[in-house]
Amino acid sequence: MDKPLNDIYQVLQKLVGLHRQLLDTVRMEREALVQAELKAIQSATIAKQGLIEAIRHAEGERMQLIANLAQAWKRPMRALTLPQLIIEVQGRDIKTAELFRSTFNTLTLLIQRITEQNDDNRAFLEKSLMHVEAMKKNVLGESVPKSNTYTPKGQRSGPSNGARLISKEA
Repeated sequence: MDKPLNDIYQVLQKLVGLHRQLLDTVRMEREALVQAELKAIQSATIAKQGLIEAIRHAEGERMQLIANLAQAWKRPMRALTLPQLIIEVQGRDIKTAELFRSTFNTLTLLIQRITEQNDDNRAFLEKSLMHVEAMKKNVLGESVPKSNTYTPKGQRSGPSNGARLISKEA
């Protein structure tokens, strides 16, 4: 494997490692959400942000290496996507092409699982928020009753201004 391809492969391996960490983090985040552990949720969120930033940095590095390779091979950069790079390298070095293909498949699978887990976490949060809103409405509905009763003079009484004392024991 020549140096430019080796450099690209090394960055791809870094991306695989970062995506694995991100998958573990979103799974830990789910566990923290289920357990309602605020500190664990906060640390998972901070860890996710750090990993996403590291992934962006590594992806920028990969794009720079691809741009350099495209210039050296006298090809447009958009023609050197990872699947296209695999096809291009396959004619020169089958072992290297297989390494790239394996890495590409691994990254695709990891990204798919991360996306699914994030969607699952989002759905869990939305459902939890719906339950909290329903509980809030129940509590507020009981503390400010809507009165449909009549006063001693036979007039309909308006809604009370909050909870009222029914009896007082001495």
